[in-house]
Amino acid sequence: MFHPELRLLRSFAAIAAEGSVTRAAERLNLTQPTVSGQLKELEQAIGQPLFHRTTRSITLTACGTRLLPLVDTLLAQSEVLRHEVEAMQVAGRTQFRLGAAMYTMDIPERIALLDAFSADYPQIDFSFDNRLQSAQIPDLLHDRLDVSVLLGISAPWQGPDASATTIYNETQYPEVLERVVLRRQPMALLVPRASPLAALDIVPRVALHGERIAMLNHEHGSAVTDPIEAFFAGCGADAVIPAEGNALAVERYADRHAMCAVGIGWFPLPPGLVSRPVEGMDFFLDFAVVLGTGANRAARQFFAFAQRWQAARAAGAACAA
Repeated sequence: MFHPELRLLRSFAAIAAEGSVTRAAERLNLTQPTVSGQLKELEQAIGQPLFHRTTRSITLTACGTRLLPLVDTLLAQSEVLRHEVEAMQVAGRTQFRLGAAMYTMDIPERIALLDAFSADYPQIDFSFDNRLQSAQIPDLLHDRLDVSVLLGISAPWQGPDASATTIYNETQYPEVLERVVLRRQPMALLVPRASPLAALDIVPRVALHGERIAMLNHEHGSAVTDPIEAFFAGCGADAVIPAEGNALAVERYADRHAMCAVGIGWFPLPPGLVSRPVEGMDFFLDFAVVLGTGANRAARQFFAFAQRWQAARAAGAACAA
């Protein structure tokens, strides 16, 4: 009784399509002796030769001609079966990995979104990756992390061969990654309470001439830091970049030295500082759900839920207004 083996049938179909054992082997990423051996094994199992062989060509026999369309159909159906099984396996995954840096843990949108998702999808579990965002972004791009909630802005990406320092930054991520923005927070100037600037509702640009202003360091990404530095340089201010240049450290530095600072607006202020808008200053950071390139089905369900959740919030805010 004949029991067809797919590996033998694939070699037979490849030889028929290529008209050459050597080219069939290249097509299948096998060695020529392996393909020849598989053809011989298939012919022995059938009891009939499937090809006429000469030094210059290899052509189907009558038996081979009769079998080829049946083999092609069977191989096509095997691919359909493989895809269906893989889809069933993916559908069965009920866990995903969520990137969320520790400093985002108290952001209200993060808390509310995760609570709402857990209530609506109790069968789906997720584990946290609490590393810095600069460590999460490469994993989102290379199928090692399903989805993240990121505090920052999207920026142009030059592709996988670009220098890592141009894109893998703390508040800058590639715009090629699909995202849904949960909140956009304007940046402002943090001013010492005792400063005359604190009495102003909006700080005019000319009032910043000669002011020392603590800035975020360049690890946040040039798309974030360069426009800010250029803006304040245009105001005649003097930029100061502390040794520890993350947002929280910059605010503490400014409070300790009674000087102004760039405030990102996402965290409670030190007691000695107040936030003031500046004339013409238009910078912001988003809090967004960002989907990885290799996100599994459970992560995509979370992302779709975040889209619906945010759309409902936006509609509610519009009605309230």
